[in-house]
Amino acid sequence: MLGILPLECPVRHYDWGSRTALGRLLGRPASGRPEAELWMGAHPAAPSVAQVGCRRVTLERLVADRPIETLGRCAAAGRGAALPFLFKVLALGGPVSVQVHPTRARAARGFDAEERTGVPIDAPHRCYRDRRHKPELLLALEPMEVLAGIRPRPEIEAALAAAGVAELAATAAGQDAAAAVGRVLRAVLTLDRAAGARLHRRLVAGAAPGSAAGGLLARLAERYPGDPAVIAALLLNRVALRPGEALYTPPGQLHAFVSGAGVELMASSDNVLRAGLTTKHVDVDELLAAGDLRPAPPARVPPRSAGPAEQVYPTPAEEFELSVIDLQPGGAFAPRRGPEILLLLGDGARLRWPGGTLALRRGDAVFVPAAVPTYEARGAGRLYRARVP
Repeated sequence: MLGILPLECPVRHYDWGSRTALGRLLGRPASGRPEAELWMGAHPAAPSVAQVGCRRVTLERLVADRPIETLGRCAAAGRGAALPFLFKVLALGGPVSVQVHPTRARAARGFDAEERTGVPIDAPHRCYRDRRHKPELLLALEPMEVLAGIRPRPEIEAALAAAGVAELAATAAGQDAAAAVGRVLRAVLTLDRAAGARLHRRLVAGAAPGSAAGGLLARLAERYPGDPAVIAALLLNRVALRPGEALYTPPGQLHAFVSGAGVELMASSDNVLRAGLTTKHVDVDELLAAGDLRPAPPARVPPRSAGPAEQVYPTPAEEFELSVIDLQPGGAFAPRRGPEILLLLGDGARLRWPGGTLALRRGDAVFVPAAVPTYEARGAGRLYRARVP
């Protein structure tokens, strides 16, 4: 019977990653390279490795070989032999691309279409790498700046006019707000680099000196010179997250991460459609077709208490639920259901379950199979718990 399993989790070295934040958060020396994301899960692109007795096995393989023990009712309910969520630590050294994740129906259609045309699954220009959607929950560990969801159209028109691009403000006019935003985005995102550079200069020069919008435009333009996607700073809601504050991103919502660090929990998918602010593949047509361009406020997620030690961040997603457990030296935590991944960010903890114990240090992650009926955690740290709701 499986017990709680230590995980070795891969780091993704994307160019926008921080060189210091991930090491600081996990309590280990920095590697000296940009460290963007720590992946905790069974996604085939970068699965965690579990220590099962004397054997090392990827979590993807373990779940596939022993679905009932690892997933329990998730497998019995017809989800298949796959962990439905992916857990990450996100550490930004610069802005992350303006992007959107497709709905489940669009992901299935797009994946099947690329399969029929023979696009290799690992091709850099491939848009759909699986048939799944990817709702996301972001919880700030350090102050974060995020762009999420389309702003109200009057705000967009005023921002464009104030930035000195009156022709784009005129493009945003019309009765259908989503169509108007789509026109602005298409007009801007299809500019060549030279025209994009001219747009940069106009936007940065037109924004009020010293204003928050002007400062953000300047930072984006410096990081991605000539990239017209800097316009997103004027079209999307700006969100400041303090540590402990969370934001939900549904499929179809345009968003970009600007700065900071946090934990991110999502459906286990790798489907990302990008508009810019990236060195990766950009597909404007597909992004505009998949994006929900209707004005919408950012979906902040207030926590609710699940007991004296646990705060839960509820979302509409059926694949995942995130909670934070504050441990006390003499405290304990036991209630559970289904498969979980635990991440410790704190001084230390000890897990105990029928048949075993395990000591955790700062930055350690573990997989709790469904076959473990209960466990308790003691210590002076903070556990971040990902599970199926």
